[in-house]
Amino acid sequence: MHRPPATQRSVWLRRICENRVYRTWFCARGGGSEMATWRRVRVPLRPASVNRYTELARRERRSMFFVGAPGAGASQLAGNIATQLRLSNIPVARFDDADRARRIPPVPSDAVVLASGRAGAPLDPDVQRFLQQHTETVPVSALTRAELERVVSLALSSPPSSRLLEALWRASHGNLAAAHTAYEEFDRQGWITSSHGHMHLSVPVRDAVDAIAVDTSRWVPSDSEHVLVTLALEPRARLDDLERAHEPAAVQGALARGVLARHGDALSLHPPLLAAPLRRRAASTVRADTFGTLADAPGAITRLPAVALWALGRKGDVAAAASAAKVAFAAHDYTTGLALSDTALSHHCDQATRIALLLLRAQCLRMLERLSEANTSLKEAAALAYATPIVSTESFALALDLVATRADLLHYRDRSPDAALRVIDEASSLLGEAAEPTLGALSVLHLAYAGRFRDALMEHARLGDAAPGALARRIEAMRILALDATGSSDEAAVLLGRLDRQATSTDAGEWASEEHLGARFSVMLHGRGVAALAAETNRFAAADTDGRMRIDHGIRRLADAEIAVNTGDLVAALAAASDAVNTIERDGPEDYLPRALSLRALALAGTGESVAALRELVRARALPGFANSPVGPETRAAIAGTFSLSGDHESAISECRALVDDGLHGVAVRAGVFGVLERHEETCRLLLELEASGDVAALVRSLASVTLAPGVRDAMRVSRQASALGQFAIAHAAARLAQELCEPGSALHSTAGRLVAAASAHITGKAATPGRGSLTRRESQVSQLMSEGLSNAEIAERLHLSKRTVEGHINRIYAKTAGASA
Repeated sequence: MHRPPATQRSVWLRRICENRVYRTWFCARGGGSEMATWRRVRVPLRPASVNRYTELARRERRSMFFVGAPGAGASQLAGNIATQLRLSNIPVARFDDADRARRIPPVPSDAVVLASGRAGAPLDPDVQRFLQQHTETVPVSALTRAELERVVSLALSSPPSSRLLEALWRASHGNLAAAHTAYEEFDRQGWITSSHGHMHLSVPVRDAVDAIAVDTSRWVPSDSEHVLVTLALEPRARLDDLERAHEPAAVQGALARGVLARHGDALSLHPPLLAAPLRRRAASTVRADTFGTLADAPGAITRLPAVALWALGRKGDVAAAASAAKVAFAAHDYTTGLALSDTALSHHCDQATRIALLLLRAQCLRMLERLSEANTSLKEAAALAYATPIVSTESFALALDLVATRADLLHYRDRSPDAALRVIDEASSLLGEAAEPTLGALSVLHLAYAGRFRDALMEHARLGDAAPGALARRIEAMRILALDATGSSDEAAVLLGRLDRQATSTDAGEWASEEHLGARFSVMLHGRGVAALAAETNRFAAADTDGRMRIDHGIRRLADAEIAVNTGDLVAALAAASDAVNTIERDGPEDYLPRALSLRALALAGTGESVAALRELVRARALPGFANSPVGPETRAAIAGTFSLSGDHESAISECRALVDDGLHGVAVRAGVFGVLERHEETCRLLLELEASGDVAALVRSLASVTLAPGVRDAMRVSRQASALGQFAIAHAAARLAQELCEPGSALHSTAGRLVAAASAHITGKAATPGRGSLTRRESQVSQLMSEGLSNAEIAERLHLSKRTVEGHINRIYAKTAGASA
């Protein structure tokens, strides 16, 4: 075969690699992202909804008209229900795209009508009368985050990384068509890569979402586009702002169609991927008209950051720009906050406003990881603030803000609260008694953020109820975390309920707190168990679409890993913890990396990889301030668990006792649980000496007690209690102990065996899909080929069946797996 010269060969290879045909061939063999083509998902997207509405239609012969925003899946939901009804021999009449129909299809008199259409779209008068007379309208909302993650996992050939899932969620907020479009755009840009069995996004989430180029006409009706452009240009605009700038009917029409989502007073585009292309398409004259109209509203410049930035160059209202920069910072839009601060600082302003702008600039730079520049801004602000005596209320408030910002920067930079606490102490002598409530609250926060919960509680007791407004709410959430860590989980649960009640009677924006959500997660999981945490799903799901909250996708995977550890599924815990490590290394927050490494070490030890686990521990402990974070004590607990699972019970006991010495009895129980599961007697005795409240702590001590004084019925009782709480690792260990104590062949032995099997099924995930085992051999073959993305015709050819026979198998698979999934 002729080989071209090397100089020609490089050009030749480059041209071939640029060719799409070669790229398809190359990627199909593992060289690129073509191997991860988005496949059609054939299982029901919303299995619980399918079962609920199928039962209604079956029992009451109820006809339904499903309406949702474009891409929400209304037609697919109707189709899934129709499949179930046909399997029950109930006649069904489908009526898709009812809003585009100009005539009524023939409908048998005994048929259940299942129609679908776009929400808010006008209907033909005859079609509208028919649907009003024969159907009940059912709104179809977007998929939840968990539902979207499930669908994406089914659509791709390899599991998606948390960064990729985060980008798809931010682009779609559960709109399946938008998620599919975003994925294809990421793939087109070459940003989808495959490694270690996962699909990854190679660029930061925000950059990927902002770069999406999409035809907005798929979602945006022409009569609503001008409304959506306004919100794309100014994301903080409220409903009254839009109705002032446009005809109220046009705004209400956008809401009815589902392309505007409402969260209290706040609005957002749905799906969110519409924002970037609408902004890019807006001509300069449209921008000027939009901003000018919004700026005319009283007080608008102080609360609308994009409008304030536009107005600053025309009106020079620096004070208003400073207020708007605060709004941007609170909404986690640090880039806009920085732009506002920099632009405002270039204008002439009084000393107080300049100090405020420098502080805001420093805060935004800190969140953007530009620590050196943040420190420079702080020094300039301090020089101005302390150049004259602090006598006015305004200068006093600015001095307190300066202390808070400087302490935050030092704590983040050093991964330790020591320098921050020194700054607070120095400020106490400088600012006097009037500053004590604020400075005391800052001390509580920094101690809690470093995981020094006993010290934080002591400082809180000294402070009492003197902390000011916003700080009081934050430290109350941190106090709940501290109580949970020190073993007072029941008291923490009471305070959490109080915090919830206060939140319902206060402006929601003031309570949109990551600390509040973190406190809920810890109290539910550590105090009440996995089952109680699962009952809180709606509260956590509400945070997914709340723009005032920012939950890093690495922390989400940490939460998944911790839940998996508690259920005993260490394989799932290893996958989640590994993804968390990879994500946090690239996207932060860095102070949570030791926690991710410790959970990965724990999962590795539990799956028999002790050497690899100990390497992860060495790596975690080598990180600066590895235990100085709110999850630092839990990191130490995971280290103890890793030692227990690796057989080094002496080191595990040492870690547990160190936690006890720090007053962290609740964490010490969690540190010792794996020693109890391993039936280590010294660990069992240690945990029985500890005072720690909460259902899970009581359960662990019960297992420790029955391990030291074995009893069949006591062990089975512990197993049942653990299963009720969702703590299946404990349930399995207690059931195995009971089984070993029973005479083989006895009734008690059989009962214990069933408890072991049930706990094992939950741990491995098999209990979640009981219908799977009822598939016939042929149905299993069809199911496998469906999961590989083959069409009905391809499946028929592969199995030498008719296409109609394959369709019958698929219908029966739906019938069996939909109920199991629900």
